[in-house]
Amino acid sequence: MKPGYLLLLSLGLSLSPALEAHSQQGGDSQTRPAVAAKSLYQASNSLQIPLRSKQAMPDLMDLSSYYTSSLSDCNLGSLPQGVRAFSRAAFDIRGMIQLAGIEPSAHPNTVNGIAIHYKGEKLDFLQGAVGRAGEDTVIGNYVLHYANGETRKIPLIYGRNTKNSFSKNFKPVLTDAATAWSSEAIQVFKYTANNPLPDIKIVTMDFVSNNTPAAPFLIAMTVEPAQADRTYEWFDSIRAWNPIAPRDTMAGPDQVDLTNYYGTSLNDDWFNHPGHDFHDVPQGLKPFGGVLFDVRGLIVLAGTRSLAVSGLALPESVLGIPVGRKGTAVDFLQAAAFVGSTPGLKIGAYVMHYENGETRTADLIYGENELDWWVNPAEGHVTKADEVWSGSNTATRSRGMKTRLIKFTWINPLPDVPITAIDFVSYLTTSSPMLVAITVEHSRQ
Repeated sequence: MKPGYLLLLSLGLSLSPALEAHSQQGGDSQTRPAVAAKSLYQASNSLQIPLRSKQAMPDLMDLSSYYTSSLSDCNLGSLPQGVRAFSRAAFDIRGMIQLAGIEPSAHPNTVNGIAIHYKGEKLDFLQGAVGRAGEDTVIGNYVLHYANGETRKIPLIYGRNTKNSFSKNFKPVLTDAATAWSSEAIQVFKYTANNPLPDIKIVTMDFVSNNTPAAPFLIAMTVEPAQADRTYEWFDSIRAWNPIAPRDTMAGPDQVDLTNYYGTSLNDDWFNHPGHDFHDVPQGLKPFGGVLFDVRGLIVLAGTRSLAVSGLALPESVLGIPVGRKGTAVDFLQAAAFVGSTPGLKIGAYVMHYENGETRTADLIYGENELDWWVNPAEGHVTKADEVWSGSNTATRSRGMKTRLIKFTWINPLPDVPITAIDFVSYLTTSSPMLVAITVEHSRQ
């Protein structure tokens, strides 16, 4: 178990040494002073909080310096971490800020001075509470400090926008918030509040407990820009209107089965812009550049611009794609998306895992074996791969452009050792890697 502390001392689990000392110094909930979260975090530097992803936009507030616990230490280790979307809002999920309730604990009453420096129309909170309070009890507040010197409070009201997150009884449902994520006996809630002063920058925010029997916690916060300033809309996942076609019965084990890993079909407007699709790519068991591929869907990874352009919190990697084959080479049918990159920039990789425990990496290098799926004549062509298909969609035709797919052939340095699995990984640059199909070759002429 990682160091830190759990939500409730009553769970019978011990505190980390740093927080044990803090608890002993803090006194009971009535005398414990407000604590600056940054100093608490620094005192508890044993917390193992993941680094913030490059995919995270400024809208997704960076709470790195304010966490009081890791999610694993709070019985929330199964909550998906990183940049994630829940209930039509994207969040940076890596740790949590737990405040005190009425019972004595190590948690602070108040976390002051959380840096925001952003203005927006709505405020999204991923939150919850530990313990129960009476309906309509204000268990805490978010206190917003604006650039013009004004302050405003957003109350946390039990039964309306938050409630006990650790209960097997999920009813009644909240009236003003949604259940963003749940597992057995655990719930986390997404509450969206209208910003009282949307045209004025929020400089800082205080997170304050009212020391009721329900102790509030905050996992993530996102500020939504005014509608006029937004070029995107958040989605929980790619909207796949068209099902993935069944695998051709003639497809063999050399054509790696990606059925369980596709994010969308080739026929869908996969990043929520009309006409952006691969509908005219030949589908099924088809040859591209002299190699037979199983072509039925698309895996799209995240980049630094993907969330802003698409509103999708895309995966940063897809791990453990089963292969179970020996081969002299591995062929990938692929492209990149969103924004072109500098030639020579590594935008991602395929990591091959072998039966003998070794690994080998094939980097995706922009301009060499990878280019954007929209053909930009100014970018030229790949120098160490082949452009094996060209087509169009409604969006490209409206601009006099085309779409394309690239076949990248990686020569296997260990042809006599079975490849057990392949990881598909983004390096989180401006370009997002995309994968359509994988085929293992057994000999090369």
